[in-house]
Amino acid sequence: MKLHVSEKEAVIAVVGHVGCGHCHSNKKFVQDDSGGLATVLSLFQEATGISLTIKEVRVVSGIAGYIEVETESGGVGRASARRGITIHEAKLAKSIVGRQAIRTHTLVMEVFGRFYGQGVHEVPVALQTAIANAALDSFVKNFPGKFIAGFEDVTGSCGMIAGAVLDFNEIPVAVVGTVNASKGGIGPNEDLEGNNAVGIKHEIMSRLGMLDIPTIVVEGKVYWPELSNKLDQPTFLIRADSIADNLFVAHSMYNTAKSLGYPVQINTEALPRVAGAMKKSTQILGQRIADLGYNLQNAEYAQEKVNILADLAILVSQDGGGVSFMSNKLHEIIGPIGMTPGTSAVLSYIVEKKYQDNYVIPFITEVDLNYFVRIVKNSIEEITTVLPEATAYASQLACVEMLDELILKK
Repeated sequence: MKLHVSEKEAVIAVVGHVGCGHCHSNKKFVQDDSGGLATVLSLFQEATGISLTIKEVRVVSGIAGYIEVETESGGVGRASARRGITIHEAKLAKSIVGRQAIRTHTLVMEVFGRFYGQGVHEVPVALQTAIANAALDSFVKNFPGKFIAGFEDVTGSCGMIAGAVLDFNEIPVAVVGTVNASKGGIGPNEDLEGNNAVGIKHEIMSRLGMLDIPTIVVEGKVYWPELSNKLDQPTFLIRADSIADNLFVAHSMYNTAKSLGYPVQINTEALPRVAGAMKKSTQILGQRIADLGYNLQNAEYAQEKVNILADLAILVSQDGGGVSFMSNKLHEIIGPIGMTPGTSAVLSYIVEKKYQDNYVIPFITEVDLNYFVRIVKNSIEEITTVLPEATAYASQLACVEMLDELILKK
């Protein structure tokens, strides 16, 4: 399948994001949350032929320091860390020179070993942000007018969003990559993930003609205890709510993965939109944190205090990622993936418990990425066989005009 930048009007869309620092999420997920952006970057690179090799990493250490990443194609991304950057962290960050700015989570894992969001590991998250923004900026700089871009216009966020229409064997497809990142490396606000058409992302999606067309949402590589503990090998998972999402897209991806011989499951019950679900989860976590605070107030012995603070660290670094990533009311409409009603289905790669026991935090390999890309490319052709039905369903349910009111913008 040949890809190139197109002048046509899109009939299908593909979106993918990275949640910078979002290594833990709801339902006890442990994840590489960069699979969507990595897939989009691979598609962009195939269509344009430009280099995403990291040419230089410029780091200013100190409290007011920053990390700046530049690719060989001239793309630049800069991010800071709230508590500053040490000279040792600066040296580590520079070690990614010569690597590809595509699998951002894996790069950061290789440099820092592991990392967490929610303000726990600010420098690694800032590095991931700089890499991801530089990658998208590479296409914007080299193809002005073809790639439409902007930065998240949500309070405290700094991620780039960029997209273009690509021809997939003459099928025009709108492809958008989103970087969800907060200033200071404190973890992502993902109100603009998926194909959620809010703020600047609404403008970009509108210009690309993808507000209400069938859409593939690519997510990441995930350990999901409820499902992973039943698997004996890594398995692709297609999710779409039977009412709120687009089953035509879901079954097209499922049929494609099966035809390619990949282990795959489909679930049409995992993404219901539940009123008050995120608010309730936030309240429950808040109470657990408050309980630990009460215990700390009354602690007398050092070991008590050490244990309480260690438990608090787990809640902040892991459980916190399951509620901090999205606004409560918005979650009721677009779900945890950021899916405009009626338009889309989501592709994820679920690892088994043995993988988790060995690796602790999932990371995407080149082989994994090739799987993602192949499924997406072949699914485009599969969706065209049901395009009228998929498009009609998307147009019927999409409700993009009401979403702006549900997030805190600048």
